[in-house]
Amino acid sequence: MVLHSDPRAKSIARAERPSWIAGCCAGEPTAVAAMFSEYCETVERVIYRLVGATPDLEDLVQTTFIEAMRSIQRYRGEASFKTWITSIAVHVAQHHLRAGLMRRHAPLDLIPEERVASPTPSLEMQLDERRLSGRLHALLDKIPARQRIALLLFTIDGRSVEEVAALMGASQSTTRSRVFFARRALRAKIAADRELAELAESIMGHRQEGSA
Repeated sequence: MVLHSDPRAKSIARAERPSWIAGCCAGEPTAVAAMFSEYCETVERVIYRLVGATPDLEDLVQTTFIEAMRSIQRYRGEASFKTWITSIAVHVAQHHLRAGLMRRHAPLDLIPEERVASPTPSLEMQLDERRLSGRLHALLDKIPARQRIALLLFTIDGRSVEEVAALMGASQSTTRSRVFFARRALRAKIAADRELAELAESIMGHRQEGSA
């Protein structure tokens, strides 16, 4: 997979090339362990955001690192290693969703990080928000995987269209279309439920597809 970025980003990424890359290419256990230790939390967080709280989460994280090891000799530092492994996690999550392998124990946390960091809401408010989040997530499961992932990366993770396009291996115009159609499909599904519509709008409606 090739991730496109500007020359300045490439030079920075090469300068930040992890010291254990060569060891991973050679299959050295200590280097592989170092990679896993440094990026496990990042991979887990990305997949959780895209797939949700599922008993498959650990397997998906492991699959991401297996795929990373298979491809690591092709890593050239044209993007940061974090971006590179995140793109693999995105594709693992996408394949999982498209295969319809969902086994869910709890709803996905759809609340953006900036809201989590805000003053703690009342218990009643938290329960109400989680109830609505669960209903909203059930509707997201009905949206095509690529559209859903583009929407979540853009609105929940707060990534730019350019970043989402790079992570998904798509053009920026395709990415904007995916976000637009996913948002439109979600709004159509919840139009008759004002309470749910207001939650979705507060979470996903503040950023437009043309945002950088």
